[in-house]
This record gives sequence, C-alpha cells and structure tokens, in this order.
Amino acid sequence: MDHYKVCVTQSLSHHIELNEEDVRLLAELEEGPTNVKKHTDLWEAGKPAEKLYTLRSGWAFAFHCTEDGQQQILDIYVPGDLLGIRDVTFEHHYTSARMLTDGVICPFPTERLHHIFGRSPKLAMGLHAAAAWQQMVIMDRLVNVLSHNAKARIAHFTLEIYYRLKRIGADVENGYSLPITQKQISMLLGISEVHLSRSISELEEMNLLRKTRKKLQVLDIDRLSELARFTPERFNDELNPLLQVW
Repeated sequence: MDHYKVCVTQSLSHHIELNEEDVRLLAELEEGPTNVKKHTDLWEAGKPAEKLYTLRSGWAFAFHCTEDGQQQILDIYVPGDLLGIRDVTFEHHYTSARMLTDGVICPFPTERLHHIFGRSPKLAMGLHAAAAWQQMVIMDRLVNVLSHNAKARIAHFTLEIYYRLKRIGADVENGYSLPITQKQISMLLGISEVHLSRSISELEEMNLLRKTRKKLQVLDIDRLSELARFTPERFNDELNPLLQVW
C-alpha cells in the first residue's frame, strides 16, 4: 500500500481527506509506477485519452504543434501533478505531452474512472478538484501574460513554480531546479528569448531573483510578489464548503 501513496493518493489528498478505504480503492485501480526517460511522449494530440498519469518524480510539459511544426508550450507539470485529467472528458487529447526529464509516472486507465465515480463520490470530487486547480493555474498564468510586461511575467512564473513546489513539500528557499530552456520559458510567457534574457538580468540587478545554469532562486519574495501582483492564496487547495457533503 505504501508503494502507491506517492501517486494519485498524494495528488488528491491536497483537496480531500482520504481514509483507508479511499486509498485502498485507488491502489486497486492504479497501475504500478513506470520509469520513463527524458523526451518520452506520454500522449499525442488527436489520440484517444486512455490514461491519466500521476507524475511521481520528474518534470513534463504539454504542448500544441502548429501547422508548420512549431511547438507552443501550454503547461508545465511538476512532481505530484495529475496529468491528462482535463482531457479525459473528451474522446481525444487536444494537446501532446512529453517528459522534460527522466522520471516515474503512475498510469491510471481512464476506463476505471467509472468504478471510482460509482463507489466514491468523494474521490470523484477530488478528481474534479485536481482538474479545476490545474485550470486555475493556467488561467492565472494567462492573465499574467495578457496583463504584464516581461519582468512581471517572469516574476509571476518564478513564484508560480516556487509555490507549486512548496505545495508538495520541496525545499525551495535556497532555490529550485528549473529543467526547461530559456526558449521554452519564452514560448510559455510569450516573449522573445532576447527580451527574456535581458529581463532576467534586470531582475537580478534589482536583487529580486538569481538565475544560474541549474537553479532559480527567489531573493525577495515580497518585492517579487508586488511586481508580479502575485497572490499565493489563489493556490489554496480547500474546496468550496458547499461541496463538502461527505
């Protein structure tokens, strides 16, 4: 049983309190952890949405390919995230997803969701909450990109990842690894690589953050939050009390 607690149970426990029966049910339905290499495709746009994945370790990203073959990065996944949850409502994946690093994924066949929905409304609500939380993160990032200049976009994204990693218990105070390239960050934030590099340098000169080859460190969280108009409370996992009927 302990083998599975870091998988889908870890993800859902952010939103709902799991009892032994909930954990047992999830363990019955979830497949064993699978080691995956960097650049492994988890799913492709247009293919059937047959599985969810919990990212036990490693990083991944979702992207869309334009008609001329260019990638447009839409989302970044960190350890503990439930991958594919937004796609399973529909017959086919809208996006593609690929590993950014080596990692471990825990597959969860989509067809088994019927079993969960029938036996545990609470777990069904937990899955809904996980999907809604991810959508909130994307919407918050979209508002940031549409409303702010380059420095504020970078500050917001830095804090987004900071709080997402902190949420799963990662030690982020001395900096965190960010295994994506500046080109990928520029695509995600809608700015050129040159402008991104220049803006990061300006943020470093302001003593707000420090970017090295391996780490990104928040130096002044209050000033960085003010610049980005970032509200950590938006990352609250608590459900609406009206939905907590169990």
